Order: sequence, then structure tokens, then C-alpha cells
Amino acid sequence: MSLFRGSGRGRVLARFVLAVAFFIVAQFLADQAAQGFSVGIALPLVRNTFLLFLEIIGFGYMGLAFDGTRQPLRAMGFVRRPGQRFGRLREFALGAALGWGMMVAVALVLALAGILYVHFSWGPRAFLLLAMQLGVLATGALASEVALRGYPFQKLIEAFGSFTATVMACIFFGLLRMESPGAGTAGIWVSGIAALLLSLAYLRTRALWLPWGIHFAWLASMGALFGLPMAGNTAAATIVQTDTYGPRWMTGGDYGPEAGWLAFLALLVGVFVLLRVTRELSWRVNQPELQPAGIPVDIPHPAPASSAAPASPAAVAPSLVQIAPTNKTENR
Repeated sequence: MSLFRGSGRGRVLARFVLAVAFFIVAQFLADQAAQGFSVGIALPLVRNTFLLFLEIIGFGYMGLAFDGTRQPLRAMGFVRRPGQRFGRLREFALGAALGWGMMVAVALVLALAGILYVHFSWGPRAFLLLAMQLGVLATGALASEVALRGYPFQKLIEAFGSFTATVMACIFFGLLRMESPGAGTAGIWVSGIAALLLSLAYLRTRALWLPWGIHFAWLASMGALFGLPMAGNTAAATIVQTDTYGPRWMTGGDYGPEAGWLAFLALLVGVFVLLRVTRELSWRVNQPELQPAGIPVDIPHPAPASSAAPASPAAVAPSLVQIAPTNKTENR
């Protein structure tokens, strides 16, 4: 285990590789556990819950064992702001507003273009499925943020710095989207800019609440609110089902908005909005801690004269003598 302990880029990268390997194993274990505990519509929710539990336990143990972290949950990104009773909720709500706003902008353009056709399904089962899907999206988004902006991403930052780690994350997720059938070139760029947005949300706050809110609201608005496909999946469209008929560069086709350039533009604008609305919060969180510096200087002070012994004449300060200015005109 000495390979994973201590400082140095090599050991930090070893911890990063270990975290990635653990995440792959955790996904497999979560799938197996979900199939053993549940079937049907509850299966994705149980699977995401198991995955989130395994991530917290595994990454938390790595922080304790290899990094010497006394508060692994806080180090992972589950930060509680001192002196702010609802600080976590406000950050999540800020992220949710941003994620919702970006998807509303995409849907509004599609609606104004006249290429959205909406259908509704009412009934108790539809609302039950909606609640279930919102739970799936919430737990899935949090599990993704713990894995992608939590311990592994923090090890990349420790090894290469924030800028390089963010660029690596954008490239990785852009290339990863290439394996998704139907994503296309726009889908690759959308995945990369989304990774940039969520990475910046973590870096600006050093917590997972803001990126979790963005991720969840983006998916919930796209799938549940507007009934659009999410990477080709329409399971969240329980009450609202939407069909799109138009150019693929706008709609993304059957894959959904994440394969269209409108989503890329919305996310790009979202990056600038994020940088603006988190300016004060980032200053409070990321400003360096002030440390006392300088060279201590001790200035000796003369001891007060004793009342018993009179002061010597030499010790008495000489009186000031005022020299009157001379008038040169008098000497002429």
C-alpha cells in the first residue's frame, strides 16, 4: 500500500488509477445488487442508490487511508458552509436554476421554430412513474458527480493542476461520447462543453452541490419536463412526450438535444453565466488563507526612571534651541 501513500505525482496518479478501477468494479456490483433486490421500474433507482453508497464508502476510505483526510466526506465535495444554514441548498438551487434555464432556452428555440409536437398522458400511474424517474435522475446525477468531480477528479487536479485536469476531463468525455450511436459530431462537442461546465462548477465552489444541481436539472428538464430523449432514452417522458421534426443539427434527432448544436450553444452560454453568478462565492472559497509573515522585530524600550534615584544630568534630554531666521537685507 506504500505505492498509494504519500506525496508526489506518481503516487497521486496511482491513487487516481485505483479510484477509476474501483468505480468500474462498483458499477458492476451495483448492477448485480440491484438485480437481486429489485425488478421492474424500481431497478434503476435501486442501482443508482447502491452505486452512490459504494462510491461514498470506497472513495471515503481512500481519502482516510491514502490521503490522511480526517473528514473524507467534506474532502470528497460534501461541504457544509460554516455560518450558512442553507448554504448547500442554495448552491444546489442555483445549479438547478442554471440547468433548467439552459434546457428551457433549447426547448424555446425549438418551439418557436415549430418543430415540437407534444403529447400528454394523464393518470395516477404516469405521476408515479414521474416521481420514480425524478428519483432515478437525482441519484444518477449525484453518483456521476461523485465519480467524475469527486475523488478521482481531485487526484487529477493534485497531479496536474486545475487547468490541465479540466482539459483532460473535457477531452475524455468528448471521446467517450464517440461510442454512443447517434451522438454525431455535435454530441461529442456537447459532452466536452458539459464536462467543462460541471468541472468549473466544482472548481468555483469546491463542492458537489452546484454541479449536482446543474446536472440533475438539465436531465430532468430535458426528459421529464419537455419529454425529449436523453441519449436516445425516453423513460423519463412519463407525462409529456415530445416528438421533433426538423433539422438534426437543431433537434439532435432520436438521440435528443444533446446531439444538436443548440444544446452546445446553450451550454457555452451557461459557462459564462456560471462564471458570473459564482464570482462572489468563488472569491470566498478559493481565496488563499492569509498567513502572518515578515520578520519579528523587538524594539527595546527604556526602563522608566525610579522615583527613588534622581535622574542624572546626562540622562536629561537637551532642550530645543530655536534659531531665528536671519534677514539678509539688514546686512547690506
